[in-house]
Amino acid sequence: MGAATVRIGKEDFLTPPEFRGLRLASTPTGQIGGLRLELIATGGKTRLGACYQQIPLRVMPAFHFAGEPAALLYVLNPTVGLLDGDGHRIDLVVRAGCRAVVAGQSANRIHPAQASFSTQQWHIRVEPGAELVVLPGPAIPYRGCRYYQHARIDLVGDARLVWGDIWLPGRYARGDAEIHAFDRLVQDVEVRRDGALVYRDRFDWRGPWSSEDARWHLGDGLASGSLFITGAMTVETPTALELASGDTLVRACGDPTATTAELVRVALGQAGAWSNGPAWLVASGNLVPNHWFSLAGSSLGSVARGG
Repeated sequence: MGAATVRIGKEDFLTPPEFRGLRLASTPTGQIGGLRLELIATGGKTRLGACYQQIPLRVMPAFHFAGEPAALLYVLNPTVGLLDGDGHRIDLVVRAGCRAVVAGQSANRIHPAQASFSTQQWHIRVEPGAELVVLPGPAIPYRGCRYYQHARIDLVGDARLVWGDIWLPGRYARGDAEIHAFDRLVQDVEVRRDGALVYRDRFDWRGPWSSEDARWHLGDGLASGSLFITGAMTVETPTALELASGDTLVRACGDPTATTAELVRVALGQAGAWSNGPAWLVASGNLVPNHWFSLAGSSLGSVARGG
């Protein structure tokens, strides 16, 4: 993780070739922030170990609910979202014996770009015997935004992981003018196990999209998302693909609410199977509705609305 108190600077971020020549924090509103977090298992619970927080990002102490095997940690951005020039870096080390869900407390609202781009970059290490679900989004790209989402994940031994992301079409409740009106979105996710590459997902979406562009990418859907899951699936879903590494990829396109709900159902359901129980966090009824979670009776839904 490096020295826990060393300030996160522009030099700690990667710039993709698509944004060559652009610089973070090059405008008066540009802000560099992030987290360096260590999760440790103690007393049968997952807790924060070493922790460094740099505004605007903050992390809540781990929530523990009766009867739940996993802790819930929220990453908070109390500002309006990612402005032009903003860079957010999250370094996360998960020690043996931990079981945790790490999720964004709200959606990543990606504001228009004036002279640069914005980025969120994750560097994750999951040690043997640890189980982790990471849900960093959903991402809401505003009109004219440029955004780079980057993740490097290192798995050691039998570490288990679900990484999920959702791409909403923009503030779609405002009408067609805000749908797929971004300038450019670049994603780069790479997962390694014991140093060997097992999964990489990279795309470069150039906008704004016409209706024909959107149909080519997403069919009749507005939103898209994916899950990388270590090992074979035990939760049924029609969009799972077994990878050559023996891991699983889940893709989904469709209505934003339904797509988000389906991926959360699969992610938490598969995590529950790891601990030989029901879906993590769902049955306890303690999930607070946000862009990832809502509870309707005993079923899990989503309240993502791109507001």
